[in-house]
Amino acid sequence: MSFKILALDGGGVRGIVAARILQQVEQEIRNQGKGEFLHEYFDMIAGTSTGSILAGGIAIGEESEQLIKMYKNRGKDIFPLEIKERYKNFPPIIKSIIEVFSPSKYSHDGITSVLKDAYKSIRIKDIEKPILLILAYDTLYRNTTFFTNCHPDLGDRWYDDCYLWEICTASASAPTFFPPYKLEPVDKQKFGDWEFPHIDGGVSANNPSLAALSLVMRISQSSVSPAIKQKYKLDNLRLEDVSILSIGTGQTGQPYQYQQISRWRGLDWIKNLTNIFMEPTSEIDSTICRQIMGGYESKRYLRLQFDLNETFKPKPKETYKDPRIVLPPEDRKNKFTGEKVSEEIDNTNSEILQQLIDTTSAFIDRGLTYYTRDDSGSPIKNAIASFVRDN
Repeated sequence: MSFKILALDGGGVRGIVAARILQQVEQEIRNQGKGEFLHEYFDMIAGTSTGSILAGGIAIGEESEQLIKMYKNRGKDIFPLEIKERYKNFPPIIKSIIEVFSPSKYSHDGITSVLKDAYKSIRIKDIEKPILLILAYDTLYRNTTFFTNCHPDLGDRWYDDCYLWEICTASASAPTFFPPYKLEPVDKQKFGDWEFPHIDGGVSANNPSLAALSLVMRISQSSVSPAIKQKYKLDNLRLEDVSILSIGTGQTGQPYQYQQISRWRGLDWIKNLTNIFMEPTSEIDSTICRQIMGGYESKRYLRLQFDLNETFKPKPKETYKDPRIVLPPEDRKNKFTGEKVSEEIDNTNSEILQQLIDTTSAFIDRGLTYYTRDDSGSPIKNAIASFVRDN
């Protein structure tokens, strides 16, 4: 039996995409008699930003349907539409200038209310199984904090008594959308009077797959006793014993051509900060992890991600020498539905959320695990069934 990792990307309200994919995974696990709940099947759940919210929910035993309902019913509390649309009547250029000089768009009030209702008073150390890993970025000491309930090689950690809702809030505090979130030790006598300002873990690891892999290999190779390692299924763990299911929230990589960005000024870069600097971390982590785990045809690695809207069009009878045509924004539509899908991470309009669910369902029904110029992968349902069967 392999050591199974579930890794969940960031992406704001588009976490509903990952939740819908998880619903299919959950169904397959039940169909094959490998458990009733996601937390029973996976040995480790890792999440960044909205992925941390999903990871926390799974770790405490929530089903995928509950996670979908959270986005549909409580998403508007995290991203209130009246705040999102506060400048909608201004011309785009004026709106951009105002937003640059405005404070963070949303306060923490909504997200903390939602997460307190979901997680109650559960602390990260209260979760025994599965292993939980949540990533957030520490802006003071400039490192990515690995918040986990499994650190036998390090002893007690300053965040052990922090509530799960606090840690997930820190992980989801995306710059420009939310202010930074301050975490501090609960037991100051033991750990000291520290303050740790954190922002969204997506600035360093929007796809937590590599971080999760590094954590389990670190503990497996550490000097802690075999008995403790056995508790977490990490005794004598080798890379070939690990399997990873990595789930995205919809790819949105906006193509920027040289003629466009060569004219940009500081304001233009600021406006596109989230898109440019957070999206690539998922892509590179996915590429590296895929190669480490055996490539596209690996039975131990499955990445489930799709373009929300197609941005390129192949030329007729194209060869590898032919650059593809960049579609104008108005012509960019989803491959499976033929509709233009909202790519915003904070649009909680009920019709938008349903469109994301329906688009993901179409991906599950008709999508393939990967597309290259020369090849393509397996149908999604078959790939999920194979992953569960083989692991």
